Amino acid sequence: MEDSGGPAPAKVLEEAGDSTQGRLPLGPEGTAGVAGPEGTVDAAGCEAEGGRGPRRPLRAVYVRSESSQGAAADGPEAGALKCLLRACEAEGAHLTLVPFGELDFGETAVLDAFYDADIAIVDMSDISRQPSLFYHLGVRESFDMANNVILYYDIDADTALSLKDMVTQKNIASSGNYYFIPYTVTPCADYFCCESDAQRRASEYMQPNWDTILSPLCMPLVDKFTSLLKDIRVTSCAYYKETLLNDIRKAREKYQGDELAKELTRIKFRMDNIEVLTSDIVINLLLSYRDIQDYDAMVKLVETLKMLPTCDLADQHNIKFHYAFALNRRNSTGDREKALQVMLQVLQSCDHPAPDMFCLCGRIYKDIFLDSGCEEDASRDSAIEWYRKGFELQSSLYSGINLAVLLIVAGQQFETSMELRKI
Repeated sequence: MEDSGGPAPAKVLEEAGDSTQGRLPLGPEGTAGVAGPEGTVDAAGCEAEGGRGPRRPLRAVYVRSESSQGAAADGPEAGALKCLLRACEAEGAHLTLVPFGELDFGETAVLDAFYDADIAIVDMSDISRQPSLFYHLGVRESFDMANNVILYYDIDADTALSLKDMVTQKNIASSGNYYFIPYTVTPCADYFCCESDAQRRASEYMQPNWDTILSPLCMPLVDKFTSLLKDIRVTSCAYYKETLLNDIRKAREKYQGDELAKELTRIKFRMDNIEVLTSDIVINLLLSYRDIQDYDAMVKLVETLKMLPTCDLADQHNIKFHYAFALNRRNSTGDREKALQVMLQVLQSCDHPAPDMFCLCGRIYKDIFLDSGCEEDASRDSAIEWYRKGFELQSSLYSGINLAVLLIVAGQQFETSMELRKI
């Protein structure tokens, strides 16, 4: 192309629109967790969508009685705790036992364990402990740790009704998610959950065949715990995920440059601790790093995901797209060739590629052409082909500008080129 006194071809190509960083190409969604805090049982927690990926153990805490009656090996509270242990083992939850006295005294490690657990279980059969336990449950509620279970050995109908009413009022008046579980014990030492008045009246008749009468009416306590843990596992994972997403979004609004990079590093550290990884969280991190042009952090984040043995997030097309984009922008030795390889693999395996996927291939070839001092005509022609595919799929300003400029650089002229006129 003749020089008419305007900007050099390389300059024009650099200034051509680059909206590939602005839109997210369509791709399969998936989630994956990573093994979490060590516990007595290590096979549960936030299950990945579709059953894939590792899971973080659900963290449960139980306030252990220290009174002679409650702590007795054959006492009702001890039996209820055994049911809880069986349910936690079945669901793979990590159960921490904290003494009531240490919680009431305010020992730091005990308070931290109680306030940070996904679910707190307290037995209020001892009326004297109720004020203190309700206080600490309220603190958990103020931290948005909403899942709280109140147990009661159902020996007094008025106390049970009072506790039930308090739980109902708390669920109405606050953001809490309280569960009230009254339980009873049969002469054969079987534990049942008796939530309705009919069940409670049936439990008042202690007969030799009491177990046979009560079994059809009441749910075994261990089954009640198991069902509850299943439900809370889902809501707890959703809570952690939403918290992380909100923190990432707030960081983007509040910080810029190096300060945002530091805040994102802090968030990633928290993410490693609570072991929650989903595609939308990863995408939000990638977009945040992209906004401050920290392409090295984008590359390292995806390559870290690749190293996780049971995590398939790095294989998703949308994450590969941002990975290739960051590689091309970072432009360390071999980055552009690797970025091109990644995108060609994506386009080969993607059933419905987005226009930006074609345009990113065009961008990579265009940058290779620029790196050669506009000498590698093969790279220029490849860039034209990929931008052309993107423009044919969706006639956007970005693909049109780049395609037109590259055609002019290749020697076409508006007066004689039908393609240029069409663009």
